[in-house]
Amino acid sequence: MPAIPPIPKTMRAAVTRGAGDVRIEEVPVPPYEPGLVLVKVAACGVCGTDIHILGGHMAPTWPPHYPFIQGHEWCGTVAAVGSACKTALKPGDRVIMEPTIGCGLCQNCRQGSYHLCLEAGKKGGGYKLLGHTADGAFSEYGVAPPTHLHKMPDRMTWEEAVITNQVVIALHALDRGRVEPADRVAILGPGLLGLSVLQLARAFGASRTYVTGRGYRLAIAQELGADVVIDVTKEDPVKVIMEDTGGRGADLVVECAGPPEAMKQALALARRGGRVVLEGINGGKEVPFPTDRIVLDEIALIGGRGSPNCYPRAIQLIMDGHIHTAKMLTHRFPLADFREAIRMFKAREDGVMRVMIEP
Repeated sequence: MPAIPPIPKTMRAAVTRGAGDVRIEEVPVPPYEPGLVLVKVAACGVCGTDIHILGGHMAPTWPPHYPFIQGHEWCGTVAAVGSACKTALKPGDRVIMEPTIGCGLCQNCRQGSYHLCLEAGKKGGGYKLLGHTADGAFSEYGVAPPTHLHKMPDRMTWEEAVITNQVVIALHALDRGRVEPADRVAILGPGLLGLSVLQLARAFGASRTYVTGRGYRLAIAQELGADVVIDVTKEDPVKVIMEDTGGRGADLVVECAGPPEAMKQALALARRGGRVVLEGINGGKEVPFPTDRIVLDEIALIGGRGSPNCYPRAIQLIMDGHIHTAKMLTHRFPLADFREAIRMFKAREDGVMRVMIEP
């Protein structure tokens, strides 16, 4: 194991100082004593949520204050362990950070639903969402409780570690939708989440998969095994899927896009007695639903967020070869080029899927 370098007093970070205002600055290394683990960040993925947070679209909830360090899809090497930590982690271990930290005391946390912590939104309540409500790791160092750092297998790459942070969300979505072997699964949105849902649905025995969307990402979905890809600019997904299923519809629909029209369409794609999982965030827009159909056809309309208790399973699924990360993580940038990374990701240039920042 290589020697652990001494911990500096300062580090470089991409600091968000206001809506659309991000700067590379020298800031103090975050304190980790007594109960946190300090990690030398190897990589942090840029997520669509980061774009919304940077644009100020979700303030003052995400972030609750400025200046703020974003970044919630990070991994790295343990640099130091707080003296009060009860953990087997030690300096030199490679870890993936899980960003949702519950208070640990409320009813939801005690039942394992720490992503739905009842203290969320309460100042000083103990709930944190790293990179959203508390500093993340578009920076050289990050901190997290030892309970939220998952040790990486020796053969796992940093690229696979970054992608894990979307695979866990896809896994929770399929848990919520109770995916079953032989299900026909429709996926709305061929972004990283949608592609993760696609690959996991196939791994879990889906008999037929459909991916709807637009642009170059549909070709990637096809390469990753989608049975039918539907370009929404050229075809009506409802018509295509209903014809392909003999008028029955999909057993499970997972909406990964966010626009209100996609959410309404997800319901139209489900069979009688089917399940619809909504994962997309639309910025608070109201979405009218045909409630009579939900009632009379017994459609299960399910919300999904986060990734509780999913990291160990997701890591194993990746190590078993069910997720092809090479087609999902397409670009790497040093921290100094953070603004260019954000611009490219937002513009969807050069076939970009996921961008990885390497501090």
